[in-house]
Formats: sequence, C-alpha cells, structure tokens
Amino acid sequence: MKTVLVLPVYNESRYLAKVILEAKKYVDLVITVDDGSRDPSHEIAEKAGAIALRHVINLGKAAALKTGTQAALKLGADIIVFMDSDGQHLPSDLPRFIEPIKQDGYQIVIGCRKGGHKMPFVRRMGNLSLEMAARTLFGITIKDIQSGYRAFRADVYDKLEWKSQRYHADAEMTVRTGKYHLKYKQIFIDTIYHDDFKGMTVIDGIKLLFQIFLWRFSL
Repeated sequence: MKTVLVLPVYNESRYLAKVILEAKKYVDLVITVDDGSRDPSHEIAEKAGAIALRHVINLGKAAALKTGTQAALKLGADIIVFMDSDGQHLPSDLPRFIEPIKQDGYQIVIGCRKGGHKMPFVRRMGNLSLEMAARTLFGITIKDIQSGYRAFRADVYDKLEWKSQRYHADAEMTVRTGKYHLKYKQIFIDTIYHDDFKGMTVIDGIKLLFQIFLWRFSL
C-alpha cells in the first residue's frame, strides 16, 4: 500500500528539514504544502526531498491539508498521514499509525497526546471539553479530537473531507469519523512543545466547542 505523508507548512524553517528526512524512512512520499511562509520553508522542503507545493498567500491549515490530500490522491496514495511540521510530532511514530491500517483493517488512526502534566493547563482543559462534546454528540471516544497527527485510508476521504477553515479541520475529521461509523483507533504519542502559545487560542477553543454542537445538525 502506497503511503504518503502530508505536512502543512507555515514558517517552519527551524525543524522542517529534520522532520522530512526522518519521515522519509517510513513513508513512500512526503508532500509539503507551504502556506504562504515568509521564511525559506519551501526551499528547505525541496532540498530535503519532499514534493514541495505552495500557496501564494496564507489560506490556513485546513486548506493546506486539502491541497496536500488532493495531490496525494493524484499520486495514487492508499494511506495518507498528516503530521505537524514544527518538530512537535515524532516521525519515528509513523509505523504505529500506518500498521493498524495495513494489518488490522482500521480506517483511521488518531494520535492522542499523553503526558498531561507537560501540556499547558489551558490546552488540557480545552481538550477535555472538546472530548466530552464529541463523545456525547457523535459517539466517538477520542481523547484528543484536534490532534494534527493522524492517518487514514484514502478511500474514506469522501467521508472525512472537511469544510472547516484553519484549525477546525482536525476536529471535523474526528466527528465525521463518529458520524460515519468508521473503524478507528487512538494511539498515545509523545509531543514536544516548542512554543506554548502556538496553535489555538482560548477563544479559538470556545468557538470550536460551539462548532461541534453546530456540526451535530449540519453534517
């Protein structure tokens, strides 16, 4: 089965080459989608051997993931993996995402960040609220519904395809997994926090919680 890793990229020159070079040991292809970076991320991705795509302007993570997924499908991917490009996720975990799909028939595998004492307090509380909402409204038990580290079979993309913008795409994929009763597995992963303030803000989290309730009626 052809496995393709999609990396959304926005000003990630510090860690990007290392992530790509390590990931290439475990997947067939790496696709990067530079989302209007102001640093040399795109050039770094090319030099590291990725299929380097580029948005001229910043469209957000959700759009970068969609561009990368569409490219992966055109290249004949059977399994598509999403991973952050900022060094937060360990490429050495890639086999743990891929093998359950290849060997055990899972349609999607979602990484759940462990080590709650290391995670910033606001993120821990936000994740708990989102987990409870997804379980109650969509019947899916995932402790980290917005994790950016996940793998899925290419043939279920039509059920997972998100309409959300920016950081809501991961959560929408998770609730869609519950809505369409996909066979899923969660695995616990280590996460390195280089920047406590990167990612969703408290306001973003509140908006996402409200959005989950809206999805119950709109998806």
